[in-house]
Amino acid sequence: MWRERKPTFGAWLNSCSTFVAETMGSLGFDWLLVDGEHSPVDLQTMIQMFQVLSIGNTVPLARVQWNDLVQIKRVLDGGAYGVVIRG
Repeated sequence: MWRERKPTFGAWLNSCSTFVAETMGSLGFDWLLVDGEHSPVDLQTMIQMFQVLSIGNTVPLARVQWNDLVQIKRVLDGGAYGVVIRG
């Protein structure tokens, strides 16, 4: 959709709940971003949230705490399709 310059519709997940991620994923969002910077979401919970999002068509994205290659690789390995990095 982005390549075709079509608008997408998404939201940020600040909750540490896989139930919230699953519910939001079922609402038809194109993408959901799990915020690992300004929320208490840890890596394990983030990966579980990616798993429940992978059931549907919602693209899972992640925001990492800082521009750290190890953090970026871990969330990508955990299932994120893209990463938002603070400059």
